Amino acid sequence: MSLIIKKKQILTATLVIALVAATGVNWYYSQYMTTGTINETTTQSVSGNLGDSLLVAGTTASENENTTDVSADSKNYFSEAKLKRAEAEDESIDAIEDILENPNLDTQQKQKVSSLLSDYTSKLKAQTDTENLIRAKTGSECLVIINEDKCQVILEKNTLNDTLILQIAEIIEKNTNISAENLTIIEIK
Repeated sequence: MSLIIKKKQILTATLVIALVAATGVNWYYSQYMTTGTINETTTQSVSGNLGDSLLVAGTTASENENTTDVSADSKNYFSEAKLKRAEAEDESIDAIEDILENPNLDTQQKQKVSSLLSDYTSKLKAQTDTENLIRAKTGSECLVIINEDKCQVILEKNTLNDTLILQIAEIIEKNTNISAENLTIIEIK
């Protein structure tokens, strides 16, 4: 009889431990989904007069009337940022090509510079491919900035949600081999 009681106590204790462990795992992953190791930064600024009523989106009623201006501003932001980035990339590639044309470089130095150029163009391709994939998922503009082992994704206002964060992290990891810990996702104001 005492053997049966011990088996029941062991079974009950095991089930309690399993329940506590399952609750702990659930809590851990729910924390990951809301805050996570992904450095999610959403910036929202609410301006207006003190006492204005706020809508669900965190904007005042008067701001909502001017939503076309906001989207036009964000389109301008992305256009200007991509133009500046393209100009900087062109200057960098031109500088590397000028170095390659230097007759005083030996073969080993030229190989290092060629490797640098190849790595740089691979990074540029990864940025562009990643932007296109994220744009396909969100249906809106984005900007991807890759610096060595870190990546920043800038999205239009009101596009970010938990599901999209995970999808972007997956896209970044597959296309750039940058882990989610080194990913920052930002919504523009």
